[in-house]
Amino acid sequence: MLIIFDLDDTLIDTTGSITPIQLEKALHQMMEAGLEVGSFEEALKVLKRMDFSSESASQTLKEFLELVDADPALLSVGEAVVYGDLPADLAVFPLDYAVEVLNHLKESHQLALVSIGKPHQQLLKMKNAGLDSTIFSKIVISEKEDKKSFYQEVLDELNISPSKTLVCGDRVKRDLTPAKALGCRTIQMLWGRGLSSTRNASDVDFTIRQLSQIQEIIEGL
Repeated sequence: MLIIFDLDDTLIDTTGSITPIQLEKALHQMMEAGLEVGSFEEALKVLKRMDFSSESASQTLKEFLELVDADPALLSVGEAVVYGDLPADLAVFPLDYAVEVLNHLKESHQLALVSIGKPHQQLLKMKNAGLDSTIFSKIVISEKEDKKSFYQEVLDELNISPSKTLVCGDRVKRDLTPAKALGCRTIQMLWGRGLSSTRNASDVDFTIRQLSQIQEIIEGL
């Protein structure tokens, strides 16, 4: 079986270990660009609280600026920071059992990674989280949000049919709907953005809260 993973909030804790740091930097930069919020500490608390129920950092920034009645043009200032370059020594934490699960699955299955983002930054996240990129038969990283074509690319290159493929990600619309459209089975990781990703019962085949649950799903197929 082929198992295709997303990276952010599926294998690594992006929302918990990276986004809060980037949001704080973004708030600083927006204030330097003219944002008036009074107390920086209070504004940061509000920003982080809003992010808990947001589907993206961009959405968080947009809604925050609307909340404080700020210039919408400041959104691009914040986004440039949130999605900007990460420090090489950034602490990134894998989700529980991520390393162990990947090492176990590779013994009997092919693994692939399809991630949206800047390639050098996504690879940096993997490295700092202690994830071995060589265990994946195929890695596709792109800033274009077109996962359906990327999934098809993986299937074609590895010559595996969708019926023998599992796709695991946190966001339904971006990660799982494209995979389901191709005929793959889908697993939603209920973590980070996945907790705010709206869906209907028919949108995904399985949901998990720990990566170790994937083995149970595979055994039941």
